[in-house]
Amino acid sequence: MQGSSPVNEGLLNQRLIELGSIASWAPQTLSNLEGFIRASGDYDLFRVNPIQYAIANGLSDAEGIELFVHAAKVGLFEMQWLLICAYCPQVAGTFRELDQVHPRFQCEFCNALNEAALDDYIQVTFTVSSSVRDILYRHPDMLSVQDYYLRYNFSKDFKPPHGMTHEQLVAALSRGFADIEAGQRLNFEFAVTAGRFEVLDLSHKLLLVFFANGEPAERQETLVQLESGRFVVADRPTGPRNMILGDGRFAFRQTADLSPGKHIIHIENRTKDRGRFWFLQYPSQFQPHLVEYEPFLSGKRLLLTPCFAELYKTQLVDERDSLAVSDITYLFTDLKDSTPLYESIGDVNAYFLVRQHFDILNKIIRNRSGTIVKTIGDAVMAGFERPQDAAVASVEMIEELSRFNKTASRPLGLKIGVHRGRAIAVRLNDRIDYFGQDVNIAARVQGLAGVNEICLTEMVMEAPGVSDIVKGCPASRDYQNLKGIGQKMEIHRFKISPTQR
Repeated sequence: MQGSSPVNEGLLNQRLIELGSIASWAPQTLSNLEGFIRASGDYDLFRVNPIQYAIANGLSDAEGIELFVHAAKVGLFEMQWLLICAYCPQVAGTFRELDQVHPRFQCEFCNALNEAALDDYIQVTFTVSSSVRDILYRHPDMLSVQDYYLRYNFSKDFKPPHGMTHEQLVAALSRGFADIEAGQRLNFEFAVTAGRFEVLDLSHKLLLVFFANGEPAERQETLVQLESGRFVVADRPTGPRNMILGDGRFAFRQTADLSPGKHIIHIENRTKDRGRFWFLQYPSQFQPHLVEYEPFLSGKRLLLTPCFAELYKTQLVDERDSLAVSDITYLFTDLKDSTPLYESIGDVNAYFLVRQHFDILNKIIRNRSGTIVKTIGDAVMAGFERPQDAAVASVEMIEELSRFNKTASRPLGLKIGVHRGRAIAVRLNDRIDYFGQDVNIAARVQGLAGVNEICLTEMVMEAPGVSDIVKGCPASRDYQNLKGIGQKMEIHRFKISPTQR
């Protein structure tokens, strides 16, 4: 369903001008975005994936993300945090703010139990602002029942299994859609095969699962009454059922058994609202697996995007909760002998030098797609999505600081440690912070480094491209016992010379 809703010309032009004043965008970037807003169908402007947009418009991923982050800030788009089910393409939740995202949830579509991490099933998308152009997908009740399920409730970026198209997958599983108005009763006849037959009404967040097994029956009938908050099945007992299927755990809230064969289901809507039904048949050999998606903007990548950290300081994790991060690279720095520096040249002069050093590091971290998580005294903790970016940033920091030292009143020596691993993202002192064993390891690895040295753990070194970045640097490798870590860790130490590159 494609819409042709009108554009608010004055507001669109005003916000495009504001967006243009923020940065020096690549040629055609803003005109392409304007054309996209004006000419695209309603569905194309709903939950836009900035990475896919970038691919289609000749931008890098980073450029596409930065464009939409700024476009949301000036009011051209609305940024949305999506919770995606790991076992079906259902968008299980849509939120305006990060602190509304709670990773432990049960999917209403498939009843799978989920615990999402920032780098997998938490997605960030952008929908055109309703004040700029009001699209049909902001009014799901106006959509056809098929579009309500397949476009409004499903992720755009879902990759069907086994090389199937979306249409082939729907054709294989779907047994029909129906809107049933308040007070209406409709009858449906199905040829139920062995497996799971499901009656779904997402408008009321209800799923009824029939397990079909045994010998086929000549004819069966079931009356299903839709009441407020529940299905009432008149002709057979129902109950919850917890199961492990394929890769996931499922807590089906309402199930019943029936025999394969011809089955007539009478559905009576006893509520005051329309019911929106989808009937599905899963074959007996069907096993749920983790869903794959086209590349999208994950919550982790957005949090590590410098412009997001600068523009959205109030976007924080719920202070009562935490969000898992499965894979993040931490970079810690520290200055060598900064305390004597304050004693020798005084607090004001020393602070001025340290601030200049922070500016150098911040610029390099930003240019390498990282973000400063926090500063601790004269030290920096930064986060990167890719170990390669952290490794390049480490080398550039020491090189640039060596150049700075040629004109500085006192030379500064930098020590750097980099590690890759897991963490939890939390709210601390009104900012995003990261905690966990791998964060502690990264900090202690930094403590092993000498002046103008980088210490990398094996988890960083084994990432593609990292060995090439430090190739040619004087290197050594050893195993270290880190305080609080129950095993020795392989540490790669590199001495960085300002004249080596």
